[in-house]
Formats: sequence, structure tokens, C-alpha cells
Amino acid sequence: MAVPYKAPVKDIIFGYEVIDSYNVLNKISAFSDFSEDIVIPTMEECAKFSEEVLAPINAIGDQQGAVIQDGVVTMPEEFVDAYKKFAESGWASISLPSDIGGGGMPITLSGGTLEILSTANLAFGLAPGLSAGAISAINFHGSQEQKDKFLPKLVSGEWTGTMNLSEPQSGSDLGTIATKAEPQEDGAYKITGTKVWITFGEHNMTENIIHLVLAKVPGSPEGTKGISMFIVPKHTVNDDGSLGSSNNVKCISIEEKLGIHASPTCVMEYDGSVGYLVGEENRGLNYMFTMMNEARVWVGGQGLACASGSLQGAAQYARDRVQGRPVGMSKEDAKNSTIIEHADVRRMLMTIKAYVDAMRYLMYDNQLMLDVEYFGEDEEMKSFGEERCGILTPITKAWISDLGVELSSIAIQVYGGMGYVEETGVAQYLRDARIAPIYEGTNGIQALDLMFRKLPLDNGQAMQRLLSDVNEVIEEMKKDDEEIVSMAEKLEKEVNTLSEITLWLGSKMLEGELVDASAGATPYLKMFGQVLGGYYMGKAAMLANKKFKDTGDEFYKDKITLSKFYIEQLLPLASGYASSITAGKDDLYAMKAENF
Repeated sequence: MAVPYKAPVKDIIFGYEVIDSYNVLNKISAFSDFSEDIVIPTMEECAKFSEEVLAPINAIGDQQGAVIQDGVVTMPEEFVDAYKKFAESGWASISLPSDIGGGGMPITLSGGTLEILSTANLAFGLAPGLSAGAISAINFHGSQEQKDKFLPKLVSGEWTGTMNLSEPQSGSDLGTIATKAEPQEDGAYKITGTKVWITFGEHNMTENIIHLVLAKVPGSPEGTKGISMFIVPKHTVNDDGSLGSSNNVKCISIEEKLGIHASPTCVMEYDGSVGYLVGEENRGLNYMFTMMNEARVWVGGQGLACASGSLQGAAQYARDRVQGRPVGMSKEDAKNSTIIEHADVRRMLMTIKAYVDAMRYLMYDNQLMLDVEYFGEDEEMKSFGEERCGILTPITKAWISDLGVELSSIAIQVYGGMGYVEETGVAQYLRDARIAPIYEGTNGIQALDLMFRKLPLDNGQAMQRLLSDVNEVIEEMKKDDEEIVSMAEKLEKEVNTLSEITLWLGSKMLEGELVDASAGATPYLKMFGQVLGGYYMGKAAMLANKKFKDTGDEFYKDKITLSKFYIEQLLPLASGYASSITAGKDDLYAMKAENF
């Protein structure tokens, strides 16, 4: 049987301290009182809701999935009921601005809540997660009339939102989209076209769904420069907020998928549907990035959720399963020993647990930078947030989502054969995790984004400022206890290698050797993620060491142990990527395409 989910509240609260969230957010007047007094009860209540309402229906959603008949998508009854409770409890709006009806809490707070909600039930969490992105896009770029008409019920959770980018012929290359937007005399547009891969594009959990749709108006420029964004509701909305008529928005099919079965992935058909232009024509892709950037951080969080959830089950199984005789243990002592006494099982569990901590700190810090970018009260602060968020986002999305798959797989290995059957629930985490490296921009695209858009920022100085911050932490570590000084030395070695590789890539791009640079993009992102993981684990070690001395709480001693394990045994993997990065394109293009 699957292990009941228990939210790692204490780990999450510690994560907020590691990234120094309180000091950073307190410099923003809207969050001047943000503290543990807010975080602790929020996480405890979110844990209670997730453990009692969402986690028990996770397997039900996986087994039953969403069902379509005559264009109507029906969710499991338990999901409809859970969503109603979710919206009524205010979880849909807690980190949305207060001036649009939200709870006024920072985006950073949603790091912990989304982790808990997604670990309990990833498929369920996709609906409110996408809604949050749609709300941000409308709030930042929509007209006041649009905000007044659509935001109140999106914010309350009475309606959900989606993002419609891809088409059958247009995946990552959005410049080829064919959906048309014909202007009308009343200022609205008629939207016609087909969109694919639309998460929660149709369902019966809410009475209306607000779609954000990318389309092209007649005479628009070619490629991505000619894309506009439109609000297209499932049902039109009257001036008083009541629902009008059906808007010719139809789900024509849903995909049969490897995982996230309770999240309907829809093929949507728009047939002269009424749409409302957001902002200006031909700036839709820029507006959509507001939604996409938040979504990419959150997708990284899905990898964290799957890794964290699978760890809980694997650790409990390892503590319970009596099997085999550990090396070095007598036959008598081994009679009741469980597999957690085996060194290899320990290694697997330590690997998952250490990575989960590093992933958590990175994701939370990325969300903290979103708050700084959006709500910073001077240009210098906002600019810093935008810069740092720009660098961290592709790493958060790709490095963490890749690890979500890898670590869920390791958790299955801890179970052995029992991990391969559905009874334990760990197989679902692996299946659910596998989509995260694909959607919201494949991880290969994230690597190219890091390489060609983020590395050159401010002539490479943005990247150097991040590495300088890492080196400052290393210098702090050198002033700490001997154990942490040793960690600092190992971290410094890997940071130096990363710096050298970064300069090498920069020179390649300056020389115009772009294919050589692109060939190393993915291993470079992995290397960067691994080093940033060491940076955060170094910060965690220093904080935990201080807290352990103050409290004697074994929790903090374990955090030091996890940091040491990461830096000594996982961080060195970073240098291993160096040869892949500098190898260039020759090996990749040496074979003819038909010979693969």
C-alpha cells in the first residue's frame, strides 16, 4: 500500500530561512511584516488540507482519469468536490495581489504551498497553477475593463484559466501558429483555429474557463513578431459578471498520457469565438512570457514535488522491509534488520534527500526573485530581480524537472520489485514527473535560453554577478567550523571550473562558433544547476550549524550531514560535464541522420 503523504513542513520553513526570504521581502513595503508567523501557520494549514483532501484522491485520479464525451470533459467526482473545497479555503488566491482580491502574500510563499499541494496531488494542482499564470498576465497587461470582468472569479477560484500556445504544426516554434483573429466593429475579435496540449482546457470543476490564446491578426508581421494575445472565455461574460452564451469553444479530444491522468490535456477548437485583445496587437508573445516565466518555475517545482513524495514512500519502505544481510553485520543481528541498513540503499536515499533540499532552495529563491522583480520599490531592486530571475528560471525548470524524473526512478529502485507495481504509489510519481522536462518549453530549449539569452546579459556581467555572490558565500563558509571550511574548498573548486567553462562558452559565441556553443548547452545547464545546488547547500550548512549550536535539535545536524553529502559526493558531478561542454559539435554531427 502507498504510504500516506506527510508534508515536510519543517524542511520547507527551513528553506525560507536558507534563502534569506524574510530580510529580502521586508524591504518591500507590501511584505514588510512577512515572517515565520505567517509562513508556519500557512504551511501547517496547507499540509492539513493536502494530507486530508488531496492526497487520498491522488490514486483515484490516476486510475480513473478525465473522461470526454461529446466535447464534455468529466473529472472524477472526488476532484470536483476537492476543487470546491480548495477554492472556498482560499488556497487559489493566497499569493495573489490584494488589490485584485487576493491574499496579498508574496509569490515566495507559494513555493511551499505549491510544493505541498503538488506532492499530494500533482494533476489536481495543474488547474490552479495555470490559473495563477493567467491572472498575472491579465493583471499586468490587460485593460481595466478586462480586469474588472475576468479577474474577480479567476482570483476566487470560481473560474480557471489556461494558456493556449501550441498548434498541430507549431510546438516550440510559435512563429508558425495559424490561429486567426479577425477584428470586429465592436472592438472584439473572432478567433478561429486549433490549439493542442491545453492543460485543463475543458473540465466540469468550474462553470467557466478563461483561455489566453495566441493568434495572428490580418496583416501582422511574419514569425513571432506578429503574435497577439486574446482572452477567450468558454462562455461569454455579461457586464454584470453573469455568464452569457456559449462561445464556440470546444474540446474535440483529450490525450491518453503516460501520467497526470487526472489533468485533461485537450485539443481545443475555436470557431469564430469572441476574443478580447490583451494590450496591443503583435505583442502577445511578450505578454505570454509573464505567464510562462512563472509557469516554468512552477514546473521545476513539480519535479521537486515528485522527488519529495517518492522519497517519503521509499524511506518508509526501507525502514520496514526485512531483507538480506547487510555487509559487516552478524547473522544474529541481521535477523530483523531492514534494508535501510544496506549501504547502497542508504546511498540512494541520501542522494534523493540531499537533492530535494538543493532543489527546494533553488526554486524558492527563484520565486523570491519574482517578488523582487514585480514588487521592488526602486528600479535598481526591480532590475536585480529581473536579472537574477532570468538566469535562475531556465535552471530551475530544467535541472529540477530532470532530477524529478531521476530521483523518482531511484526511489523505485529502493522498493525493488514492489516499486514497479502500482500498489505502492511510487510508480505514479515517476509517470507524473516525466512530463515536466517537456512542457513549458523543453529542457533543451531552457538550455539554449541560458546559453544564448542569459549568458550574454549585460555583456556577461549578469552571470559574473551571480558567480560573485556564490564566491561570497564560499568566503563566509571559510570562516566557519572545520567541517564547513572543508565543504567551502570543494565548492570553490567546482565554481572555478564553472567560471572557466563560462568564459570559454562566451569566447565561442564571440567568435561566431554558435553550433559549438549550442552543442554544450544542455551539459552547461546541468553543470550550473549542480554548482548552484552546492551554493545553496553551503548556505544551508552554515545556517544549520548555527541553529544546532543554539538548539541542539538533531534536525539541524541532519541538514549539515545532507550538505556535506551533497558537496562531497554529488557536487563533483559538475566537473564531469566540462568535457561534454567543450567537445563541441563534431561528434554530434559525425553520423549521417539516416544512420541513427
